[in-house]
Amino acid sequence: MSGLLEIRSLTVKYDGDGNAIKNIDMTVDHKEIIGIVGESGCGKTTLIRSIIHLLSSNAKVVSGEIIFNGQDIIKYNKEQWRNLRGNEIAMVFQNPGSYLNPIIKIGKQFVQSIRNHRALSKREAIKKAKETLEKMHLRDCDRIMDSYPFQLSGGMKQRVAIAMAIAMEPKLILADEPTSALDVMTQVQIANELMALREDFHTSIIMVTHNIGCAAYMADRIMVMNKGEIVEFESKAQIIAQPKKEYTRNLLNAIPELKGLEA
Repeated sequence: MSGLLEIRSLTVKYDGDGNAIKNIDMTVDHKEIIGIVGESGCGKTTLIRSIIHLLSSNAKVVSGEIIFNGQDIIKYNKEQWRNLRGNEIAMVFQNPGSYLNPIIKIGKQFVQSIRNHRALSKREAIKKAKETLEKMHLRDCDRIMDSYPFQLSGGMKQRVAIAMAIAMEPKLILADEPTSALDVMTQVQIANELMALREDFHTSIIMVTHNIGCAAYMADRIMVMNKGEIVEFESKAQIIAQPKKEYTRNLLNAIPELKGLEA
């Protein structure tokens, strides 16, 4: 199986601080789900934001390569990033409120997002938006399209955000704590819907989570991070049944209350 993404010796630094992540090496295969786990501040989000070139202004890639479909995308210019982001790599944020504009109706935002990436008429974009919402099990599409974000529940907003991310059928989805702000049952539903994307769109997923139980439910392989470095990166079965490092064992012993997700 040829790899979709390869990261080689990636180091990212924030101004005035030490390295946020250091010498990260990882691969992601086609249709593979990777779970990245670790405590807050360990570098999980910095890593996936590096992949999609969305680091904050005080952060920079010091060294390394990010090879996506055979190309080192670190070297991409703004136009190349505009074409890549959304079309082939998409991101789902922890809080959909950070993605959805609170004063613009869902339909207008969704249609604009689609037309930014595809030369479709407004009518065609509306049709595609509704079809994608239905794939996320949001049946009352007309009402949702005509709603402002505050009129939707947390789970519905997260489904909308995921729908907007997958509308262009990207090869890779980066999900930053996509279930942490939701109730337990909704967490399970969103996890199942993310997993289904692999089969529906042949999509690979890198999911950041503080909850190793959630990663154990969803992922093929789990990367454990601490203080900006990789502690372990093995198959799910290896990490759960035979963790090599004490840090990983401590994470497993502290699995929080996501009771619907079993390893």
